[in-house]
Amino acid sequence: MGVTLWKSFGASVRGPGHIAEGLPNQDAWMSFHYSWGNGIMVSDGVGSKPFSNFGSAAACLAVDYAALACRSKVNTLNAKINRNSLFEDIKAKWLSFIEPLEPRDCSATCLFAVQIGDGLIHFGMLGDGLLAVIKGDGSVISCSEIKINGFSNITTALSPNISSKDWQYFSLPEEECLAVLLCTDGVADDLDDMEGFVRGFFDGYRSLAALSASRNVREMLEKWPTPKHSDDKTLACLCREEFADV
Repeated sequence: MGVTLWKSFGASVRGPGHIAEGLPNQDAWMSFHYSWGNGIMVSDGVGSKPFSNFGSAAACLAVDYAALACRSKVNTLNAKINRNSLFEDIKAKWLSFIEPLEPRDCSATCLFAVQIGDGLIHFGMLGDGLLAVIKGDGSVISCSEIKINGFSNITTALSPNISSKDWQYFSLPEEECLAVLLCTDGVADDLDDMEGFVRGFFDGYRSLAALSASRNVREMLEKWPTPKHSDDKTLACLCREEFADV
């Protein structure tokens, strides 16, 4: 039998606009690798909010803690992972992490892919950006925010008022997933050929060690052409590696 491991890599860089204005990066990303599971998450702080950089960092950390809470429930209660409970845990953790700041000043999107030990990878998306999965058969499935009423600059974000209906969610058996790619809109909005970019990115980075891959991703984002905007840019990847059991 072979051994399956999951590695993660990614990078987040300030956009030209924030560099010129001396503002911090409002994007964030994180990953976790524990004995019970693995995951990645990205978040984009809403640009008009004064503390959105704190909000995005708190969003990533909230997914980490919420995944652990769900795992604990599975272990102690022998219960299946409930997506509504996961979303509520993320919101509750986020609200606690941003205190004493006002939630309205810390609004941020939240995208994640987490493997919590139930044989599935759970995918969630609140707000804009891109969540893409490369399956074992080479096909790509993706989620992106559907803008309504023509308001392309308005996105759903973490707040005390969001509920499970505000999230996009799906799950897949972990053996069906080769890789997951999460991007904030600073990357996603520039992709004319999303599937081509996702496949090309995976093919180009899958063989690199995580540290080298992260370094190369940072260099790519720093040189990213920005024909439409000058947003911060964040990209994170979680991919499966198979090793022969010797």
